[in-house]
Parts: sequence; structure tokens; C-alpha cells
Amino acid sequence: MNIKSLLLGSAAALAAVSGAQAADAIVAAEPEPMEYVRVCDAFGTGYFYIPGTETCLKISGFIRVQGEFGRDEADDRWNQEDFGGQSTSDWDMFSRAYIAFDAKSDTEYGTLTGFFAAEFNADNDTDEGDSLIDVDEAYIQLGGFKAGFFYSWWDKGLNGETDSLGNVTEFNSIAYIYDGGTFQAGISVDELEGTSTKANGVGVTGIVSATLGGVAFDLLGSYDTEWEEGAVRGLLSADLGPGTLQVAGIWA
Repeated sequence: MNIKSLLLGSAAALAAVSGAQAADAIVAAEPEPMEYVRVCDAFGTGYFYIPGTETCLKISGFIRVQGEFGRDEADDRWNQEDFGGQSTSDWDMFSRAYIAFDAKSDTEYGTLTGFFAAEFNADNDTDEGDSLIDVDEAYIQLGGFKAGFFYSWWDKGLNGETDSLGNVTEFNSIAYIYDGGTFQAGISVDELEGTSTKANGVGVTGIVSATLGGVAFDLLGSYDTEWEEGAVRGLLSADLGPGTLQVAGIWA
């Protein structure tokens, strides 16, 4: 009787514990509310809000495939002194991928911009020209102040592929740009290290631009503190009927 009573008591206790556990309801966690990507139209088309922030981001890019034909064309793409002559093929294919990230947000000091763009170049998987990666631009801009690696105002030239108003136009620079709509003015301090044959090269560049209707005028000047030499350029552009007339003059 004692053993039977103990067994019955144990069974009752186990039943009570099981009943207590069964009484606790299993509550599934509610899913987090989904945050859809919102369009940001404050800075133009193509921007969207980064989820959880008030920063707007635009991602853009392109793919370029190029074919060239001519005597020893594949070898002409690269400098033979640097690459030792790669091929005597009379045709050559070249591909490029370009991607850019442009992030903007409003601050009490103006628009804060972070911009990065890179090129990925591919020629032939068996030579030194394959998979060359080039940082095209990388800079921070707050209002009119801009710092980083970006194109100088000398990069702006005549429409087309044959003009040569500047051959080295990208530097690590610090610049200030005033934009009054139809009138712009700016000044930049450029690092010429690696561009100038002298060490510690510093360049100073200034620009004044004006636009009235279909006519635009730029006056640009630069000075190399190491070489103690400078250059001045004027560029006039006017919309005439179906085309655009451009005239440039340079003193150096």
C-alpha cells in the first residue's frame, strides 16, 4: 500500500507539472514592421533614403565595351616601354565598368555630400592590362567647401574627343565654390605631387563663370608655386540653332 501510494502520488505530481507547462501559451514574436525604401526628391531624380536615416543615396554607373581595328592595335593600347609589347593582333577588345555612389543630407551648414566613383577596366586576362582599378573621384563637400580627389576646372574643355585644353586634370584638392545661379566663382589649392617634377608641388587655381541665356563664359587661371609658372584660359560657349559654338583661348 505504501509503495502503491507513492507511485500514485508521483504520477499525480508529474501530471500536475505537465498540466502547468501546458497552460503556458507559446507566444510567437511579432515581425518587425517593414520599412520600405522611400524616394528622396530633394536632390533630384534617382535618390532614395537609406533606411533608418535621413541621408539620400544615388547609385549609378555604366558598362562600356569597345572594339578597335588596325595594325598591331592590341599592342597600341598600352605603352610598350611599360608593358614590353603584349600582342601583334590587329584587333582589340576592351571593357569597362563604372560605378558611382552619391550620398547627400541636409545640415545647418548646407548640403553634406560624400561622393565616390571607380572604374574597373579589363583587357586580356593573360596580360598586365587586366583588371586595372582606378578611383575616379572621392570627395566630401559641405556647402561650398570641397575636399578630396576630384577633377579640376581645367577638365572642362570643348565638346568632342579631340580637344586638349589640359592633360592632367585630377588632384587631391581643397576648394571653395560660390554658386549664385548665373554667376559662379571658386578657388582651389591642389597637390601637384607626382605631376610636377619638383617635390612638394602646390597649385592654386581660380575660376569665374557666368551664364546668360544660352551663352556661358569661363575665365580660369592657375599657378604652380614650385615652377613659378602659370596659365590662363578663357572659354566661350553659345547655343546657335541646332548646335553649339565654342571658342577657347589659352596663354601659358
